[in-house]
Amino acid sequence: MAPRLSADKAISRAKQAAKSGDLATAVTLLGEVLARFPASKKARKAMADLRAEGLVTLLEAGQRAQRAGRSVDAIRELEAAFALAPEIIDTGLALGACQMEIRMAPEALSVADKVLERFPGNPKALNIRGQALRELGRGEEAIDCLTSALGDPETDVHTLNNLGVLARARGETEAAAAYCRQALALQPNDPLLHANLAYVTKYTADHPHLSQMRERLAARGTNDPESAALCFALFKAMDDYEASAEAMEHLHAANRLKKAALEYDFKDDAQIYALSKVLFKTAPAALSETGKLRPVFVTGLPRTGTSLVERVLAQSPEVQACGELAVVQNAVANLLRTAMARQDRALTEQDFVDMRRRLLRGLSAHNDGHPVMVDKMPLNFRWIGYICAALPEARILHVNRDPMAVAWSLYRHNFVGDANGFAYDIDDIARFMVLHRDLMAHWRALYPGRVFDVDYAQLVTDPDTATRALAGAAGLDWTAQMLSPEKGAAQVLTASAEQVRKPIYKDSDLGWKRYQDFLGPMQTALQTAGLIRA
Repeated sequence: MAPRLSADKAISRAKQAAKSGDLATAVTLLGEVLARFPASKKARKAMADLRAEGLVTLLEAGQRAQRAGRSVDAIRELEAAFALAPEIIDTGLALGACQMEIRMAPEALSVADKVLERFPGNPKALNIRGQALRELGRGEEAIDCLTSALGDPETDVHTLNNLGVLARARGETEAAAAYCRQALALQPNDPLLHANLAYVTKYTADHPHLSQMRERLAARGTNDPESAALCFALFKAMDDYEASAEAMEHLHAANRLKKAALEYDFKDDAQIYALSKVLFKTAPAALSETGKLRPVFVTGLPRTGTSLVERVLAQSPEVQACGELAVVQNAVANLLRTAMARQDRALTEQDFVDMRRRLLRGLSAHNDGHPVMVDKMPLNFRWIGYICAALPEARILHVNRDPMAVAWSLYRHNFVGDANGFAYDIDDIARFMVLHRDLMAHWRALYPGRVFDVDYAQLVTDPDTATRALAGAAGLDWTAQMLSPEKGAAQVLTASAEQVRKPIYKDSDLGWKRYQDFLGPMQTALQTAGLIRA
């Protein structure tokens, strides 16, 4: 760790940073000085000068980054603006919203609490707080918080939607549907609200909501980007009563619209993966330090069964099921920004020391006291080498599933956010699956013995054998409760919210066969990629 700067040197560097236009760094440096020396007149004056001269610039930079979807950059600028002027409510609200966009729930909770100290009862701050509590698994507190936000016409639709999402995550489908209907009564043309209602409704051909969604889609048209949510919802509804041909028409339209809206380019993903292979030509020496917290990372392609694996492990009294955390992604992003700023663009031991500190700080912020934390973010497979280098005590599980079942499940789901941009095009899915296969081969070769592969098919056909092996790989004692993961009480905020509340069943890999007549192009793409046999 670099030696701490003296107060005078830190203030001097802050002024230099401000002069060069790096206002966020200037605020950070001065904040660190004031944390150590609250009475420092020099630091206080420098901070006051920054507020007078740079606050507007920071706010505008944060807003530009936020509009452009650069949440990490936006957070950096808005954090500095919030530190300078915590009494400006819009700054805190924008910062909290950005933090929730990349699932920085502990940080968003802290910001929301600070806003609410100054502005008690503000419904927007209560919504941010409620979302953060939901992400942290504190469902009862989240309900109380969101319920207290109701009564404001400007935010009630958003609040009701948040309550509906939380109810679905808790397995309370009737309550989720009721919240969705209340929100739709206030805003009947919102495609996302219709979609959220669809996911907690079982349809027949004459269900009244089906005709409502058709009417909304006809009014918007199939070229409106916002129609994607309606098309996904109509696919789900028709899938319920097996109107397969019409369902597929809506599904193809939904994926076309979603890919166009995200402006997804496979090259962006390929470049990130190629960079990791360059940085990890050989395995850096693992750090020797280990801690009391025992993280378990459940990785794999999305829709491979990571939620089921988490539910199995969560039957152990030692385990906290954390869902999908952004801790690793954010830590790696910080490491890569640091490394790419160097001339040689190489990683150092200090990078992994710093990353370890960041990872443990992030995980600890989510920890509720259990010694074992399970993070089931599937796409953490991208960062397995980084995890191995920084967290020698971590257990890494990787779930493998039938490629056709995975491809079909990816294509039929409307994911939150843009991390799964590859899932909306059949050729992109095949290419991404090849990229995943090749990167996993690289990590296994680099870190032999660190990755335990979970066979989804074995897990659902021979759960006794598979769960025993799974428990051992996670460093846990096996319990008979692991055979009944559907009895777990933890909330599920992913597309598997309903599925994981059913007993383990054997035929889940065969669901695509009902649409086999429509999936020739998908089979061909996977065959061409060498993922399945002709």
